[in-house]
Amino acid sequence: MEHRYDTVIIGAGPAGMACAVTMQHRGARLCVIDRAVFPRKKACAGLVTAKTYKLIKLLCGSKDINKLFCAKSSNVRLFRKSELLVEAPLENAVRLVDREVFDNALVNTYKALGGTIIEGVGVIHIDYENNRIRLANGDSVTYRNLIFADGALSRARKLLNVNKTKMAIGIEAFIPAKNTETDFVDLYFDYLADGYAWAFPHGDTICVGAACSYEKRVNYREVFDNIIADMGYDPAGAKYIGAFLPYGLVMPQEDLPDNVILIGDAGGFTDPISGEGLYMAMRTGILAAKAVLTPDPKKNYLDSVQPLTRSYEYRRMNQLYRDYKKS
Repeated sequence: MEHRYDTVIIGAGPAGMACAVTMQHRGARLCVIDRAVFPRKKACAGLVTAKTYKLIKLLCGSKDINKLFCAKSSNVRLFRKSELLVEAPLENAVRLVDREVFDNALVNTYKALGGTIIEGVGVIHIDYENNRIRLANGDSVTYRNLIFADGALSRARKLLNVNKTKMAIGIEAFIPAKNTETDFVDLYFDYLADGYAWAFPHGDTICVGAACSYEKRVNYREVFDNIIADMGYDPAGAKYIGAFLPYGLVMPQEDLPDNVILIGDAGGFTDPISGEGLYMAMRTGILAAKAVLTPDPKKNYLDSVQPLTRSYEYRRMNQLYRDYKKS
């Protein structure tokens, strides 16, 4: 069976759903494809900054929005390994989400608007010349515009020859909170040469994790076990989940077909210093939705994300310069 749509979005995470919800509000004819069935697990520390919170309200509305969050913090602590350096209040409180709950809420928002989503079916092949996608269930889908929101290892990135060595890796586990635990957002430095570790409140658990540049030969489980133990937590029995991160390596989308757009992690839109990805996922998703509804989607999208790209490139160069000074 063949299905025809004006726009197809591959990936139903925050980037894809921000794009889909925005387009659905405007009456677009679109379809979202994801190989997972929601709700599903997703590796992410789940930190929601004030600017991200505003986008969530825009997409989901204000009613019952606080049910999406598992914790809130107005305090931060910075550590050099296990040594406390500073403890301070945050000017704007941050919230924490469980990505399984949060992503499913976005999907349900889209469905409630009448949106079409194909879940639990993978993409087998994409014919870019004829704008046709072949799915694992034997169906095919045609499109006028194709938006990739399928993460750092996006199928579209393969067209650009970007490999894992130019990415970062994040790994995390959820462990029981101690009775003495506070609502602090804890950040740990000097465990990793070019990354950091964290411990964030997540309801009855603590999300402990770390992110750094990816190196194929590193045993990250062993590294992470040692970090968790030094933080004062017991790594025994910890169930780790991980994911690749683009870490601010913005993709050169001009080299892709004219009707193909990358958003969120697929486009490299992750803060090169902090690794924050949720804000840019939803922000680029919304910008893509607006651009696709114009006569020249690709140009309008690239123009709209250019300020973000320049900002990220500047911050990335600053980070590279600091790394050079340390060497």
